[in-house]
Amino acid sequence: GIRRTFEGSSLETIKHMVAAGMGVTLVPRLSVPAEALTTQRRRMTDDPHIRYLPIRSEDGAPAPSRRVVLVWRRSFTRYEAIAALRNAVYACELTGVTLLT
Repeated sequence: GIRRTFEGSSLETIKHMVAAGMGVTLVPRLSVPAEALTTQRRRMTDDPHIRYLPIRSEDGAPAPSRRVVLVWRRSFTRYEAIAALRNAVYACELTGVTLLT
């Protein structure tokens, strides 16, 4: 019957909406708890109302991905701020992330 659209402004809000039975959503892999990524508990979390399922295609095509880049204008005078941000990202151990140099 009735189709409804709900929106949330944060991933945590959206996850709570799913747990409340308000629908389904896709979330970035970085927002999936580490314990949900292990082989033994892939579909399990502390919340019994949420299951994390990997995206797989029937023809073996790669899963959807995205590239995030850091860019700035040549005229930007605070290069140290950009370098600090870049170094902070490089220092993080991010599961499922490939750093391109």
